[in-house]
Order: sequence, then structure tokens, then C-alpha cells
Amino acid sequence: MDTINDFGFKQRKYMPVFPKANGKTTVYIEGYPCEDDEPMSATGFHGEQIAAIYEQFKRYFAINELVHIGIDSFIYYSEGDITKCVAPDIYVVFGVAKYPLRRSFYTWAEGTAPVAVFEFLSDATARQDRNEKVGVYLIGKTTRTNG
Repeated sequence: MDTINDFGFKQRKYMPVFPKANGKTTVYIEGYPCEDDEPMSATGFHGEQIAAIYEQFKRYFAINELVHIGIDSFIYYSEGDITKCVAPDIYVVFGVAKYPLRRSFYTWAEGTAPVAVFEFLSDATARQDRNEKVGVYLIGKTTRTNG
């Protein structure tokens, strides 16, 4: 049994085909910050969790060029309003080019929004991650095409 080749065969056979989003790959839009001067992870444990799941997604979706996996970067969901953004630990977007890597993700420019976001809780951010951010992610998802 050749488990590596068997996995690759099954992945190609069963991996869904994602339609291409209707926007264009956007690495950076002038005027939208891509850094917030905050450290990336709250603790070493937090950082290792982020790195581990990112690597797993990266490997799993390696064969699909239309899956972008973002890590600790801004997602802007309202054109013209730099305050309308979130920065999940990991996010997955179907239908957009994997490369080039982006400084931030602009939902209106790319023509889609993440299908999944992941927040790894730390004591300092648990309340915000469980309550406030969930609502923002839902609002960002429903208003992404409204500009």
C-alpha cells in the first residue's frame, strides 16, 4: 500500500472544485493598513497552534490553486472604511488565487470573503474572540458585496 500516492489520488478525486471568484488578486491597496504594531501571538502555545493548523491547511489544499489561506492579517470588508476590518488567526478563502501572498485581504476587490475563520483563544482575548468578533465575521460575510 502506497499511502502517500493513495492520499494524493483520493484528494484529487474527492476535492471539490472551487469556482473562481469574480474579483482580482489584490496584494495591497494604498491607504489600508496591513500592520497594527501588535505581536502576532499572545503566547508560544498560541503561536504553535496557529502554525500547526496553517501548515495542515497548506498541505491539504496544496493541489488547489484557488484556495487562499491567510494567517494573522487584516480582512477588510467595506470599501472606503478602514475601520471595517478583522484579523483572525487563520482564514480560508475558496475561489481566489493562492499566490501572490497578500498583505491584507479586501473582500470587494477579490469578489469573495473567507468561508472559514479560526481564532485561537488566549486569556487576554477570549471574551472578544467568543463574542464581539463572531458578530463582526457574520456581518462582514453578509455585507461584503455592499461596499
